Amino acid sequence: MTVFAQKDYFSKEEYLSISEQSLEKLEYYDGKILPMPGGTATHNEICANAIFAIKTALKKSKKKYRLYTSDMKIQIEKQNRFVYPDAVVVCEVPEFYNGRKDIIVNPVLIVEVLSPGTEEYDRNGKFESYRYLPSFIEYVNISQNRIDISTFFKEEKDLWRTTDYESIDDTIPLKSIGCEISMKDIYDGIEFVKEQK
Repeated sequence: MTVFAQKDYFSKEEYLSISEQSLEKLEYYDGKILPMPGGTATHNEICANAIFAIKTALKKSKKKYRLYTSDMKIQIEKQNRFVYPDAVVVCEVPEFYNGRKDIIVNPVLIVEVLSPGTEEYDRNGKFESYRYLPSFIEYVNISQNRIDISTFFKEEKDLWRTTDYESIDDTIPLKSIGCEISMKDIYDGIEFVKEQK
C-alpha cells in the first residue's frame, strides 16, 4: 500500500511534498492523491508528435508563447486540484502557483492524448475542471486508437464550439494561439493495431 492511500485527506502542502519524492506522477483533487497510469509507446509518440507540431507552428507566431510537456502541473484553485496535462501552452508570461516553477495557473491551450482507460475522464471530467481557469480557451483531445482529434474553443463565456477531425488530410486550426497543425504531423509514424474479428 502506498503512503498516500493510508489517509483520507491530504493538505496541498502534504501532496506537494509527497509528489516531489514520488517516482510516479500524482494528481490531487480536494484532499485525495491520485496516481496517474503510465502511458503506452503509442501515447508517448503521439504526445511527442503533438508537442513538436505545436512548437514548430508557434515559431511563426508574432506573439510569444511557452509550450510545456506533461511534467508541468496545472493548479485549478476553484476545485482544489492539481493535474498533469499532456501539453500546455501559456501566452507571454507563465504565472506560477506560490512561486513554484513546476505548477502553472494560466494555460491558454491544453492538449490531452486520450487513453482507453482515461478517455471519459479526459473528455469530460478534466475538461469541466479546466473550464474554471480564467485564461483557458482551447482544449484539444487526440485519440491514440484511431485518426480522431476534437477541439473545444471558448467563443464566449459558457459557450464552447466543438469541432471533430477524422481525416489524415485535415489541418487543425488552434485559434487560441493563432496557428494550425496537421493531422499528418500528429499521427506521423503511428501504426494502429487492427481489431481482430
